[in-house]
Amino acid sequence: MRLNRSVLVFLGIVVLIAGSAFWFCGSQLARAFPFGGPGVWGAWIWALALWVFPLIRVTLFRERAGRLQGLAFFMMGMAATFLILLLLLRLAGLALGWAGLYWPTWAPWVMLACAAVLSLWGMQEAFGPAVLREVRLPTPGLHPGLEGLRIVQISDLHVNHFTGAAQVARLVEQVEALKPDLIAITGDLVDGPVDQLREAAAPMAGLKAPLGVHYVTGNHEYFWGIDGWLREFSGLGFQLLLNAHRVLEHKGAKVLVLGVNDPTAARMNEAGPDLERARAGAPGADYTILLAHQPPAYTLAEAAGADLFLAGHTHGGQFFPFPPIVSLFHRYFRGLYRHSGRMHVYIHSGSGFWGPPNRLGVPPEIALLVLERTPKEGG
Repeated sequence: MRLNRSVLVFLGIVVLIAGSAFWFCGSQLARAFPFGGPGVWGAWIWALALWVFPLIRVTLFRERAGRLQGLAFFMMGMAATFLILLLLLRLAGLALGWAGLYWPTWAPWVMLACAAVLSLWGMQEAFGPAVLREVRLPTPGLHPGLEGLRIVQISDLHVNHFTGAAQVARLVEQVEALKPDLIAITGDLVDGPVDQLREAAAPMAGLKAPLGVHYVTGNHEYFWGIDGWLREFSGLGFQLLLNAHRVLEHKGAKVLVLGVNDPTAARMNEAGPDLERARAGAPGADYTILLAHQPPAYTLAEAAGADLFLAGHTHGGQFFPFPPIVSLFHRYFRGLYRHSGRMHVYIHSGSGFWGPPNRLGVPPEIALLVLERTPKEGG
């Protein structure tokens, strides 16, 4: 296969970053090894395994399931945590140096042990039950029939070779117990081909709500055969909002649910996000919701006059210490916001995990959003 220029540039950047991280971690461990001799080479070998093995395994053999793939992803998360801890150690060391104090020379090995412990802790969180985030949405002049409407959002489940049907079924049971009126799924449900993950995804057929289960595409579905997955999701009973809308009736009120495709679609020769197409022929409504996968689509929600915008994609940073880093790249990053003083924005932190099985400090979540009626402003 011929590699185009953009792919070569991307691979070059990945190799540069991974190589720099490997060199930094290896040099720190080697210099900190207390006994010298062959142990120094052992430090370099360990650093090489921590950075190079996961990179090769998850890029060249990404479709091969098994324990080695799980180990590679675990090590990838551990390596990233170790790198950040080492950087923090060096920065703190500079500050201590000014005061005439210094870390013990073996401190980098302590950071490596901390990275291993934190990664194991994060793995426990990743495979644990999702945390419920109940959010009240006070809305001036809300139609009386929509008072107390219960919307459950799940996102970024990333069903993969490590996420078995039992874990998916547990999530479905948690959602069912909330008795939602409407379920919104904001993309990235899967991370693998249909023929390999059909059984693991099958329990999602249990997602039911009186006003329907509404789904928009994430970026990852396009990597694994979007047409096949859309047929599968339709068979599971989902309403596919592919630049489309649905008008729902609830206690005398009309709810308009709009959905736009993920921008990745356009790079895969599929239809990208198209708000005009999504709302073509849509009538006026008492409450409008726009679903998208990525947070920047809030601009489309604003243009649509939406009352509520739901998205995911960020994973809330997924695991310590990345939330503050990821937040730098998103205006709306995690949780509830109010845009322009009117539209509610909720960015879901993800119901599963991608890559490293690690959710330290940012556990998987299910969001329950409840509409509340407040007096109309100026009324």
